[in-house]
Amino acid sequence: MKKIIYRCILFLMGASIFASCSNDDPKNVVCPPAFTTATDGVFILHEGSYFNGVSGSLAYLDYTTWDVSGSVFLAKNGRELGGTPNDILIYGSKMYIATTDENRIEVVDAATVQSIGYMELTQPRKLTACDGYVYVSSYEGVVSRIDTTSLSVVATSEKIGNNLEGITPFNGYLYVCNAWNDDYSYNTNVVKLNVSDLSKVKDIEVRTNPTRIITDGTYIYLQSTGNYSGISSALQRIDIDDNVSVLTEGVTYMAYYGNKIYCIYQNYGNKDVYKVYDLLKGEVSDLPLNADDELFSACAIAADPNTGILYVSSYAEGEYGYPSYAEPGYIVAYMPDGTYTKFTTGVAPTSYAFKTSTHISEQ
Repeated sequence: MKKIIYRCILFLMGASIFASCSNDDPKNVVCPPAFTTATDGVFILHEGSYFNGVSGSLAYLDYTTWDVSGSVFLAKNGRELGGTPNDILIYGSKMYIATTDENRIEVVDAATVQSIGYMELTQPRKLTACDGYVYVSSYEGVVSRIDTTSLSVVATSEKIGNNLEGITPFNGYLYVCNAWNDDYSYNTNVVKLNVSDLSKVKDIEVRTNPTRIITDGTYIYLQSTGNYSGISSALQRIDIDDNVSVLTEGVTYMAYYGNKIYCIYQNYGNKDVYKVYDLLKGEVSDLPLNADDELFSACAIAADPNTGILYVSSYAEGEYGYPSYAEPGYIVAYMPDGTYTKFTTGVAPTSYAFKTSTHISEQ
């Protein structure tokens, strides 16, 4: 579960090598230490069920024991997360949890899950971070900037939409999904904001109901959910000039790893469809995940950035063969070698955050 990053930099000064290295004696070459970045485990955030009175919760899968500890936030802090936690982000030593129906951002120590505090924000939805700040989209239609030291909201955009969903930084800007309206009509724009002052730059026209958005540093990848009838969901790409192209139809959830986008199409009333889009080849193919055996109704997908382990969440099967939104769901971890392990977790496991550590590797 480790990804080795080798850094051996020799500084040349004239004909000699800096820091007691010499051209004629390789044994004296001194290199900075190499570091290993390891994934220690993964946090799983559960939305719970607001309408069924089920609080949201946080679980942790430990890579050392390969065991899941449930309700770790409750166990550590003596209180529930509350109504509909929707996103989780580890940034620096802190972990941020957007809890929509509690109108707050919870902040905990990422190592201990001990509460550090919280900020009141109206219906926060999705989280991202850059340049020392955390940014939050909301169902109030604004984006907020959080100072990670003072844990306070230090800037707020103008109202740029209605129910905002995914948000990502790219090339000095923030890109925000303007998904749907209070009358349940759907929008067709991603809003581009200046990172510096959160001022609006422009709207970018995309497929109906833009929901999830990520970047690999070169492009933005966007999932639009469509309108559940005549307009289908899709995976799209936005380039540095804000040109939009459709990569493949039928995508409800997505995750990025190794120049590939792993996709799930939640085919309502039928079996979910699993596929992978190869960004280098520009090709889409089936994703063999033993889905028929292990997954009932998918509700999230995530990829460990260090190991490539792919996680897929599912609702439990409820009465009459429909998904249950009040019973514990489960996650399936698919290893790169094709094996997989299934874990029962909490109600509606829909967000992941990978806990990592950095060590000096053995020479």
